[in-house]
Amino acid sequence: MFHFSQGAPRFLLAACYLWGFLSHASIAVADSRSHSSADHEDTVSANPRLSLHEVLQQVVALHPQQALLAAHQHMVQARKTMANSWLPQAPSVGFSHQNDALLSNRDEREWQAQMQIPIWLPGQRQARSQVASLADDSLLQDRAGLQQLAADLLRNAVWEIALRRNDVSLADQRLRTLREIAEDVQKRFRAGEVARLDVMQAGQETLLAERQQVTARAELMHAQFRYQQLTGLNEMPARLEEPLSSREDYVDSPYWQAAQARLKLAEGQRDLTAIEQRQNAQLTVSTRTIQGGFDYAYNSSMGVAINIPLQSEVQRAPLMANAEQNIGDARTQLETLRRQLDNNLHEAEHNLHVSRQELALIAQQQALASENASLARKAYRVGELDLNQLLRLQLLAFEAERSLSSQQLQVQWNIAKYNQAVGVLP
Repeated sequence: MFHFSQGAPRFLLAACYLWGFLSHASIAVADSRSHSSADHEDTVSANPRLSLHEVLQQVVALHPQQALLAAHQHMVQARKTMANSWLPQAPSVGFSHQNDALLSNRDEREWQAQMQIPIWLPGQRQARSQVASLADDSLLQDRAGLQQLAADLLRNAVWEIALRRNDVSLADQRLRTLREIAEDVQKRFRAGEVARLDVMQAGQETLLAERQQVTARAELMHAQFRYQQLTGLNEMPARLEEPLSSREDYVDSPYWQAAQARLKLAEGQRDLTAIEQRQNAQLTVSTRTIQGGFDYAYNSSMGVAINIPLQSEVQRAPLMANAEQNIGDARTQLETLRRQLDNNLHEAEHNLHVSRQELALIAQQQALASENASLARKAYRVGELDLNQLLRLQLLAFEAERSLSSQQLQVQWNIAKYNQAVGVLP
């Protein structure tokens, strides 16, 4: 309870009430943070025996695109079945019977059985085998492309956690430092060396640091939850750093290889369509048994016929147009991907180069800011520096430390991004 004389300045009265409010708010924030952490917490622990490659396989196994790849696998198997078949299409059999019971009624009877066998078109079987092989290769490249996609998702997830953990560590450190400063201010206030306004200002800065700590921990929990959703794991590798790849382009990237495989498959399908634009010839083998009128002896015979369908533009035009459309789509996708990969590689190279230069400068800045903050603490204790100057220098030191640690992580993340751009898996 505060007691003031009647002549106490109004601003001092208001300041003290404000200090009391801030003190209660500090307790409320701490209680709220503790309850929030207890009610909602997504924890991902670091496992030194777990590697990024092992986690990558887990991400690939859980990715929704696995269902699409399974469907493609069935299509590839169907193409292989068609290519390895003895006949281009299924044969057909037919039976017929004819008599004159309803007309002349001379006991004439005729039975006929036939089998139609499709004949391979020139080059058709080889073209089907080629398409089956291209489809198999395209599926293999698509699986590799899925791994590359999963690697991108995983790299972003783990480095996001690393940055958020760094923010939490810095927020904790800042809060500890400001609490120490607030204790020093309290001691000097009890000794009559500083005014109560300094105590209030130190408390306000401490409250701000607590708020930033709560925010940093919340962001970390969000990042960890996204990692859990992606991997299905509650652990992550303790070591995230990757060696910088020696590749200088993306020609070996699974993305690029998959797009080229899809174009080759479309071209192979066009070649097959050019052959199968006309229907297969049919070889017909038939037997006929006749029982003639007034002659009850059976007369059996056997015949062979061949049916050669004529080529028609009505059938050919839409088939070839669709095949050319597929090639155009594949080429468009390949060119679009080429531009995207060019941009990704350029940005990865540039960002890595710039981040390394910035790291050297930030390290020098952090060293100076840390030394200034240390000297400022000593100067404040002996009364050579006021609280505003101390807090300003301390804030500069905090920001410099945050920039340095964040930039160190960013350089490692940029190395991972470069590896991603040239198609290297972790």
